Parts: sequence; structure tokens; C-alpha cells
Amino acid sequence: MIVSEVMTTQLVTVTPEDSLSHAANLLRQHQFHHLPVVRAMKQHETRNAWPVLEGLITAYDIDLAASVETDDSGNGEQHPWQERRVAEVMNRSIMRVTPTTSVAAAAQILVKRGLNCLPVVEYEEAEQESETRTLLVGLLTRSDLLLELARTLGAFEPGMDIRIPLPVDDPTSLAKMLLLAATSHTRVHSVIVAPPKKGVPHVARVRIGTLNPASLLVALQKAGISYSFADLQPEEDFHA
Repeated sequence: MIVSEVMTTQLVTVTPEDSLSHAANLLRQHQFHHLPVVRAMKQHETRNAWPVLEGLITAYDIDLAASVETDDSGNGEQHPWQERRVAEVMNRSIMRVTPTTSVAAAAQILVKRGLNCLPVVEYEEAEQESETRTLLVGLLTRSDLLLELARTLGAFEPGMDIRIPLPVDDPTSLAKMLLLAATSHTRVHSVIVAPPKKGVPHVARVRIGTLNPASLLVALQKAGISYSFADLQPEEDFHA
């Protein structure tokens, strides 16, 4: 799975010249923690309608600016933080990914760097200038990843989880279970086989689209395939 399949494309943005008051109002209105800072391109400057990414501003950046009033006039007068420009406090050096970055790699960046979001960008060579523009095409957040995980696990569809124990390097029982699901007309929403953990039995988690899997369970018992219900049994308990 790649980032373009998960990212948000309906973006709320600010420009470097916007006031911190405007940015703070957007954060409050949409209950965001961050806003991409972009520069709109004129039609003749680019082949795409995407804006150029300039940086990122967070709620923390604004809170920090609000705690320290600045004097830009040189005459001792203090200027309210609300009047300061986004360009003064935004982060210009930010981590970013492309639409074809794997979701696993992006998730690893978010966790290791302690980030809440990653701008998704594409690069475009300027036609009349010797520079490469960084175009903002989306945003990947932790919420996006959690929602996709829930969708993959079938959380938004009626059904139940069945766990199939897997001997080391032997997916035979899982393959037989899927064949039996097909012959019993039981819909399979997802199959997840995570890398095994030390001391924890290796299992496949199969999400089936029914709350009454009697025909499948009978078939599993006749085939001698062990199974458990993820919601009812502890990790180490399996029954046939």
C-alpha cells in the first residue's frame, strides 16, 4: 500500500503572508494541530494546479509566538502576536513523502520522528528557471493511518475475526481455511499475518463478513483446522 491510497487531498492551508490570528482561527475551527504553508502558482507558471509547499505551521508554533511579543518597529512598541505573519514562525525544514512512498515507511517516519503529519509532495522542474518546485498534493496524518488500519481490519463492515494458528513457515492451514470459506460462501474481508513475536503463537487473523459462520466452522472442524475467535479467546488459547 502506498501513501496516495491513504492521504488526505482536501486540504486547509495558509500562505506565508497570512496572519497568525488567521492561522489560529483555522486550527480552532477545524480542530487541526498543523497547517501546510503554501504559495499559489499563477496559471502560466506551472502545468499543475497544486500549490508550492513553503513549510508547516503548528498550534505549538503559534502558542510559542503568543507567549513572546515582538518589537519590529525599533521604537520600543510591542506588536500583538495576532499581527505577526505565518512566515515568521513556520517550519521550513520539514519531513515529507511522495505519493508512491510506502505506507509502512511513512508510518515509521511518523513514529520515529514523533510527528503528527507528513506533507505529500511531487516535484516539478520550472520551465524558465533552473529550480525544482515542491508541489503539495496531499497530507498524511496519524488519523489517516488509523482509519485505514480500521478499514483494513473490517471495522466498518459487519462481521467477526477468526484466528488460525500457523506453524513456522507453514501457511497450509490458512490456505485450506480460505478455500473452505469460498466453498461455504463466506465472504472474507481481510487476511492479516503479522511477523511473529517471541513467545507468542504465530496466527493469521481473518475477518469474515458474517455474524453467523456456522457452515464455515463446521467445515473447519471436519478438516481438522484449529481456530479461535479473536474477541473471545486469549492469545494462547486455540480450539478445534
